[in-house]
Amino acid sequence: MRIRFTGLPGADFDEFDLRRFRLGEIYDVPTRLASLLIIAGYAELVSGHQIAEAADFGHIRFPKTK
Repeated sequence: MRIRFTGLPGADFDEFDLRRFRLGEIYDVPTRLASLLIIAGYAELVSGHQIAEAADFGHIRFPKTK
């Protein structure tokens, strides 16, 4: 999972070596670690794609067929 670190965890995460991670950077980490960090408030999920918004064209006119 791709996450962005929003805070650096303390002793709660001693079983993981988190020294290489930097605050504000995006990393691809295992799902278990990502879930724990997100739940604890130390990271946020980063999607690989921007969320698409539908364009509002109102009433669409289709060409008349002959």
